Amino acid sequence: MTKSSKNKTKITDWIQAIAAAISIPAAIFAFFTFFQKDEDLQRQIASLDTISRQSIIQTEILKNQVDILKEEQDFLKQQNELSLSQRLTEIEPKLIIELDKYNGDVIYANLINNGKIAKIIKIVENKPNDFIIDIPFQYIGEGKEKQIFFQYKNANERNENTLLNFTLIYENIDKKIMEKNFKFKNVESIIYEKNKNQWTGA
Repeated sequence: MTKSSKNKTKITDWIQAIAAAISIPAAIFAFFTFFQKDEDLQRQIASLDTISRQSIIQTEILKNQVDILKEEQDFLKQQNELSLSQRLTEIEPKLIIELDKYNGDVIYANLINNGKIAKIIKIVENKPNDFIIDIPFQYIGEGKEKQIFFQYKNANERNENTLLNFTLIYENIDKKIMEKNFKFKNVESIIYEKNKNQWTGA
């Protein structure tokens, strides 16, 4: 081998050695960069996992708050309904009719209010009904008693099946419309039974 060939070989070896030396740091850097990226990825995954867990916790907290608000609304609704129910009970008129006496074809009775004041709106005849109904007033106060009248439509046809049948429509002081049906069969017999002891002197 000539001197020139030897020199060329040495130069080639040096180039290869230098290239190898340069490639080692590059490989180390690439290796470090890879693991650095892997650590960043792991941190990102951990961060996302933390965010996900926090989101689940926040969702549970919001759900619980919604449930609490719903329970509060249900409580307030029931409380309002109870207050309204109590109010209706406190101001409710309680109307009854007490048959008193009869004279010819006219029945005398008393409309009694055992509740709060009522305003009479309308009288509705139901079917069948054998009487003309006369309530000569519009208001009846608390604990009041007022006289009312019923007259036979046809006095000649009265019998044990004669029927007094009507609905009284009225309102309370809150202007809530209410109604009550009154139905009496053979009113003269009812009056007789009520007053017979007084009539016989017993």
